[in-house]
Amino acid sequence: MSIAKNLLIALVLILVIATGVIYFLPNNYSLSNSIEIDRPATLVYQQVADFNKWGAWSPWKEMEPDAKVTIEGTPGVEGHKMSWEGKKVGTGHMTLTAYGENESLVCTDVFEKPWSATAKDYWVFEETNGKTKVTWITGGGLKFPFGRLAGLRMEKIVGDPERKGLANLKQVCEAMEQPAVATLVVDSSTIH
Repeated sequence: MSIAKNLLIALVLILVIATGVIYFLPNNYSLSNSIEIDRPATLVYQQVADFNKWGAWSPWKEMEPDAKVTIEGTPGVEGHKMSWEGKKVGTGHMTLTAYGENESLVCTDVFEKPWSATAKDYWVFEETNGKTKVTWITGGGLKFPFGRLAGLRMEKIVGDPERKGLANLKQVCEAMEQPAVATLVVDSSTIH
């Protein structure tokens, strides 16, 4: 046997083994990140449910400020949509698909370039004593073979920017004026 033939057989074996290993990698992912914001849920929810406000805190806007962003539909309502196109952030769109006012949001993400993929974002807003715990959960499928390989780095690719986005959201919200608390004024002269 020639050396070239042995190298070819070794290369084929390596490819078969690598393909087998990649095949058994997870075919989906789910990441969850949370932060506590010293503001009521109504204020925090409004910053997330209105895609027009994402420019103030989005980690991807920070990554590529000149990316083209288009927003359609009514903020906070199913069908509200944000599309993007850029060199670093790629091309895709996100659509609000379900909501529980001041409590939760569900968005469907469609990525077109540099790779084709879909994901879901789930947002949960839990208020306690005027502070809001915000949880951002992202999950999606990982296509064979390259998506499954990318899954090994999903914590860095998606998790790191989302944690940065939550920190930015906290900073933006806490810089806003605290909503005034309504007080009831009673005229004691009318009480008999």
